[in-house]
Amino acid sequence: MARLTDLHGCKVGLDTAVFIYALEGHVTFGTPATKLFEQIEQGVIKASACDLVLAELMVKPLRLGQQAIAQEYAKDLPQFPNLNFCAITQAIVIAAARLRGSSKLGLIDALHLAATSADGCTVFITNDRAIQHPDSKLTILLLSDLQV
Repeated sequence: MARLTDLHGCKVGLDTAVFIYALEGHVTFGTPATKLFEQIEQGVIKASACDLVLAELMVKPLRLGQQAIAQEYAKDLPQFPNLNFCAITQAIVIAAARLRGSSKLGLIDALHLAATSADGCTVFITNDRAIQHPDSKLTILLLSDLQV
């Protein structure tokens, strides 16, 4: 169990679920996700996310015919203060393949981890218990375990 204040001064990678919880006001995880984004906005915590997050976030609005919401995500989220979106480069793809080769990660999760790790993150926040990282330089933290 970690406290939000333990992340002050850290650079954290964010999984798509963290965005969904905050944007949709999830009944259980909406508050911790929102508090985390408030700390990121204030610059107390720096954050990174793989560009894949944008694609994953846009799917539901697009399926529901909510083009404006999908476009808002694509336009506004990359402008969020103290949050960097990482492009998937050839180096990231190779790092993701290495992660997959040494673990049971799926390709998308490996890309999220490789991108944020390459961007200097030391913690990756998710709520997916199946995500494990074989490299001890990146700590996996479940949002459900984060005390705000």
